[in-house]
Amino acid sequence: MVRLRLIFIAAVCLALASCDATIHFYPEPAGGATSDLRLNVDWSDYGKTVPTGMTVICHHTETGEKNHTIDNNIAYVSPRLSQGRHWATVFNLTEDEYSYIGFRGLDAVETAEAFAPEQEGPKWYSGRTDGRSYVAWPPEWLATDTIMTDHVSHSGSGTKVIGTLHPRNIIYTLHVTIHTENIGNLRAARGSISGMASGRKLAADMPNDNSVTVAHPIESDRWARSRTSSKPDIGLVEADIRCFGLPGNHAGSPVENFLEFQAMLADGKTVLRYNIPVGHLIAESDPPPGRRGDNLDLWLDPPLPPGGSSDWGLDVWVEDWGEPEDVNIGLHPPTKE
Repeated sequence: MVRLRLIFIAAVCLALASCDATIHFYPEPAGGATSDLRLNVDWSDYGKTVPTGMTVICHHTETGEKNHTIDNNIAYVSPRLSQGRHWATVFNLTEDEYSYIGFRGLDAVETAEAFAPEQEGPKWYSGRTDGRSYVAWPPEWLATDTIMTDHVSHSGSGTKVIGTLHPRNIIYTLHVTIHTENIGNLRAARGSISGMASGRKLAADMPNDNSVTVAHPIESDRWARSRTSSKPDIGLVEADIRCFGLPGNHAGSPVENFLEFQAMLADGKTVLRYNIPVGHLIAESDPPPGRRGDNLDLWLDPPLPPGGSSDWGLDVWVEDWGEPEDVNIGLHPPTKE
């Protein structure tokens, strides 16, 4: 019998160890089974993989009373709410399950926001010392929605649906494309984009303003290289980076965002560095009506300097360039004088 028990315990431990790490176990929702209320949650606008759990926070519109529900049933919650109307906010997973997203101001619907916490930057990142920017790693996918519920009353006549939440993606993908000469001389690339929104206000559904912004490093494993079909030595260097988008009061001026690009040449020693103002070159695409799952896109495809010159430097200003289509970086070793 002792041996059988040990074998059974070992089998259970092995089964638990082999479980998918994305499986989450949540506590029972507060007052779930005894409540006569229901808040439905429709994830069809999310567009990402259906989450394994969710958080729903309700605030009474008059008293501010807060109800916090965590559940792995993503179809609805049954919160215990006092009579009246409530603001209800939902987001996938819980506050503690994100590595690069933080939440603050959740005690009131007006102040609730998701933000990118400050992280230690990579050693190669030079940064911008303007006192209003910090380094943050790209956030995970996040969906959220806020609604005002119907009036809550406990009539005792069965379950009452008081509203339906429709979580939608609030994380952007920034697509960076650089056109370059002599693509065969590129061994590796890395970079960063600064001046991005530090977070997003959940109820207002808009990014934070630019009083504080973040810079996202783009490590070398995020860059892809390809050659054009017309000229084999002309190529593209591309990267995608997740972010909270542009600040809510972004004015579209060049110096609001900087693209720092570092290219290591084939010799393994020479590194070319470019720091380019691109705030007026980031364009947002419109998602299809009713969907924001995979369609919050920002595009950065800077224009070619006049005459096709590839001699960039910190003293070159983008607003002095013409309006051609591409950025052309020449990956040639610096000449010795």
